Amino acid sequence: MILDFFDDLNWVAVLVAWLAAFAIGSVWYAPPVLGNRWAGYVTGFTRMSKEELAAGSMAAALPKWLVGMAVNAIALALALEAMGADSVGDGIVAGLVLGIGLGATLMSWPVIFARMPLGLWAINTGAFLAMQVAMGAILGAWN
Repeated sequence: MILDFFDDLNWVAVLVAWLAAFAIGSVWYAPPVLGNRWAGYVTGFTRMSKEELAAGSMAAALPKWLVGMAVNAIALALALEAMGADSVGDGIVAGLVLGIGLGATLMSWPVIFARMPLGLWAINTGAFLAMQVAMGAILGAWN
């Protein structure tokens, strides 16, 4: 049964993978990297002012994102365990395949149906894929 895999997870590896995702996101969305461009897309798409975006909405969103990425790290660890992935290479491939096959495709729906800017999708999806690959590498190495 799939729930049996919870006993087999390396929880230290899950924690390190989760922290790696946070580190990647912190750099990716930093203003000098892609943060300013991301903020421009968000304010244009949502009609939220840059001041409104900067004045607390990020602080309120961060805990929700951290919980979501914790769930993601656990789900990826379970998938790698079920696949028998036991190397960095296995983890990278699985992170990339699952990231593109599930994450990138699901993240495309707002572009298709809500007319979200393609650039916003590209920034968010790029970050997600980088996180999935890094987490997969960490989890695969420690399996």
